[in-house]
Amino acid sequence: MSTRASLLLLLVVSAACSRAAPPSDSAVSASASAPEAGAAGHATAASASAAPSAPSAAPSDAGSDARVGLDIIYVPTPQKVVDKMLEVAKVTKDDVVYDLGCGDGRIVVSAAKKIGARGLGFDLDPQRVKEANANVEAAKVGALVSIKQENVFSVDLSPATVVTLYLLPEINVKLIPQLEKMRPGSRIVSHDFDMQGAIPDGHWTVTAPEFVNGEGYSAWKGAKVPEDKKNYRERRHEIYLWTIPLKKAQPADAGAAKP
Repeated sequence: MSTRASLLLLLVVSAACSRAAPPSDSAVSASASAPEAGAAGHATAASASAAPSAPSAAPSDAGSDARVGLDIIYVPTPQKVVDKMLEVAKVTKDDVVYDLGCGDGRIVVSAAKKIGARGLGFDLDPQRVKEANANVEAAKVGALVSIKQENVFSVDLSPATVVTLYLLPEINVKLIPQLEKMRPGSRIVSHDFDMQGAIPDGHWTVTAPEFVNGEGYSAWKGAKVPEDKKNYRERRHEIYLWTIPLKKAQPADAGAAKP
């Protein structure tokens, strides 16, 4: 075989084995913002959720590579905050609670166990889905709660009456079109992060402990991993509530007189 033919064959094989295109700038910036948010004293998210740049990714895609599409680190919501979120959303046994980025499933499990509400948890990380299913089984709420490995941007929210979030602010905003398909009177409650452009009905502050490392970053390593209690720090957790239809903020110059 000639040198030129060999080179051509090598190029063809390389192209056939090449990986998919890298994530978009929006996904990269979301990932980069996570440590920064943690440094500011806020956990970055309750779970790893789908990258906004890949809203059509199928759940099975995540199973092949747990790192693909995960743009938020997992930080669990303290139980004290979970209880307050369910309280301000006025969850009853007649509600259907969807948790987007459900992590270990503690919010939907708590809603089912303490209130009798039905719930669905969605997470793209197969490890979190496994943990959440184990918690559902341990709490004996399998008749009320299901956990799905799914990109949060592909979830139909119309059956939900309550949606809970612990994502990043820019992801909350990108979820608005989906949230607005919920029935009037449905509630949205977010841990720590606001939703720019939507005026909350209420805002509460809860002080609860969070495990952090020596540098002050969240250092959650799983419920079964022994942790030094001296690293538990009390911090302020913000809770925001919205009701459908969302009340939209007016642009700052909306009322200004035209020249």
